[in-house]
Amino acid sequence: MVLASLRNFLSRYRIAIILFIAIPLILLLGLYVRGWFLLSEFENTSPMDAATLLADNGEILATLGEGPSRYIHLESIPQDMRNAIIAIEDRWFYEHPGFNPIAILRALYVDIRAKKKVLGASTITQQLAKNLFLTQKKTWSRKIEELVLAIILEQRYTKNEILELYLNQIYFGEGSYGIEAAARTYLGKSASELDLADSALLAAIPRSPANYDPYINPDLALERRSLVLERMVALDMISEIDRATAAGTPHRLTRRERGLAPYFVDYVKKQLEDRYGSSLVYKGGLRVHTTLNSDYQAAANAAFADQDFQGALVAVDPQTGGIKAMVGGRNYIASQFNRAVLAHRQPGSTFKPFVYAAALEAGWQQNTLVEDTPREYAGYTPGNWQAQYWGPVTMKHAVAVSLNNAAVWTLHAVGVDKAIRLAKDMGITSLTPEDRNLSLALGGFTKGVTPLELAGAFAPFANGGTRYEVRAIQKVLDQDGRILEEHQPRGVRVIAETTAYLVTDMLRSVLEYGTGKHLSVNRPAAGKTGTTDEKISLWFAGYTPSLVTVVYIGDDQRKPLPGYGSTLAGPIWAQFMNTALAHEPPWDFPIPREIVTGVPIHIFSGLLAGPGCEWAVDSAFIRGTEPTEYAPCTEPEPGQLPPEPPEPIAQPDQPIPGELTEEPTQEENQLRSPFPEQSETDEPPATISRGPSLLDSPHTSTVESHPIISSMMSFSCGVSPIPSKAANIAPFSKARPFKAGPMA
Repeated sequence: MVLASLRNFLSRYRIAIILFIAIPLILLLGLYVRGWFLLSEFENTSPMDAATLLADNGEILATLGEGPSRYIHLESIPQDMRNAIIAIEDRWFYEHPGFNPIAILRALYVDIRAKKKVLGASTITQQLAKNLFLTQKKTWSRKIEELVLAIILEQRYTKNEILELYLNQIYFGEGSYGIEAAARTYLGKSASELDLADSALLAAIPRSPANYDPYINPDLALERRSLVLERMVALDMISEIDRATAAGTPHRLTRRERGLAPYFVDYVKKQLEDRYGSSLVYKGGLRVHTTLNSDYQAAANAAFADQDFQGALVAVDPQTGGIKAMVGGRNYIASQFNRAVLAHRQPGSTFKPFVYAAALEAGWQQNTLVEDTPREYAGYTPGNWQAQYWGPVTMKHAVAVSLNNAAVWTLHAVGVDKAIRLAKDMGITSLTPEDRNLSLALGGFTKGVTPLELAGAFAPFANGGTRYEVRAIQKVLDQDGRILEEHQPRGVRVIAETTAYLVTDMLRSVLEYGTGKHLSVNRPAAGKTGTTDEKISLWFAGYTPSLVTVVYIGDDQRKPLPGYGSTLAGPIWAQFMNTALAHEPPWDFPIPREIVTGVPIHIFSGLLAGPGCEWAVDSAFIRGTEPTEYAPCTEPEPGQLPPEPPEPIAQPDQPIPGELTEEPTQEENQLRSPFPEQSETDEPPATISRGPSLLDSPHTSTVESHPIISSMMSFSCGVSPIPSKAANIAPFSKARPFKAGPMA
């Protein structure tokens, strides 16, 4: 009965059964044939070099890693090195047929319980197959391919030949493929010269080059070296005395070469690794044309040399978005953490230009009166330096001397949403929903910005309002000269050309008579200082028509600094700009045809400044919006105006969103490895107190509602905080400069 039923089942479903058995066999046969084809292709392919990075003028900037050309035969590799790699990676190497069934079953059990791929269960042969022919993706389909290829390798080569290939192909971190390259990279010697301590150290790395890189994580590397030695003792490869001697040997690492632009090279490495994979980057013979300018980079290195404080510098071409220079710290050998790209810090007053740009986009003008007086916004009370205030002044003057209260008042009047939208459009990518807050005017970010991010966002001010993607790579060619990628500048207009010029004109006043007046730049330039609460982060963001440069200074442990953005970051910026642009013509910012310049404006009334007005500064306007009436020029009595601060601190006494106070993470104090195993997670933001949200504020958002401004509107000379269009004024034969008066 049972046999009849079975016979009937097999007869009815024989086709399905045949297919169920045949299809996997056919697939395995296909994989087997493909494996032999790949192996044949590998044996007939000459080794290629690591990727070469070129500066923007075609000069070689760097070669990534040692490449696979440093092949070394097994007999030249010390027995300790061979034993160390077997002990930690595959103790049954000489017994298994290319795969370890027990390890596979154990890994399968763990993966099923975890509902994801956890254990690899790869033998040395399987790792070799993966490195030669497959991707790094952790999938079971790739695992099956890996197993089939491992069987083929075991059929084609002896165990010693497989071990030799493995030791010459495995990735050891720092761009080093193969034991010879690793020995030279980390220890400055040939693999043939390795002793037991050296061998155990290098054998510790391949499992996770990012975690066990002795340059980056020396303590973790030593711990794993000890594990390697213990495994060797357990397998009777060395004695306990040998283990103790080797374990007591300190690191003997060679100093890494710094090169011209090490932080930039690391930045490009990471991008290439993400796009093409480590195998193609370090063994594919790529030629990578970067945007870096060697002369600019040399100037950046010189400007940052011998600095007492940590920091970063980024220079960007505003016409293309190309990165022209990058310094990520004061000493690359001591710290490979790239602060130019990875350090999110509060921007302080360098964010104010975006607030005022939003105001200009909304129809305000440089002579719009903004209020610099003490005021509470639903429990939030910003403050100026030494609690000194100017009262109603023009927007241009508020920018020049960086008045905190005026910036917050402007943001409240314009609207936080408008400012956030504009800042995002211009390239500030780190804003969060929690940043919808009036303290945003003073750089009160939840996460902060990076110097690279800020440089990219300032670029539209320099180029007439167009945003370009900030990039480091111009073109990538393969070993045969075929173009894999090539970038052409494609800009997106984010603010009006007139807005960009008016902001630039206001920021020029920072260098002419404002917080950056002591910075000597031998050409037309604009910029903004920034100093955060307790002087934790110091900034200078400035530009010419051809170059935008941001300098950040700050302690990694968030300790206060003995200075301001203007006194510590500013001089570095000025030195760099003067040196980098020394041989270039002093181009001025092009003036849009809709703009009229050189209009003398009384800073307290916003009206035209006549011959008797000393508190006047030349201003620019969209043609037709200039005031037509003259100010009475009733000047303040001596001593009524506040003294000039060295630089207003963007986050004043109260704990509004200022600098993060937690200790930097381990990742921040070390190099973010460009390789797959390394995490690229930035430091976690701390929970910080914030000023009130506009959602909670009962105050109106209109300029005219304020009593001081309302009274100014009824002033006999008739000026509005937001001037209406008027007839053109006659051109002035001579623009009247701002006279310092009591501020001097």
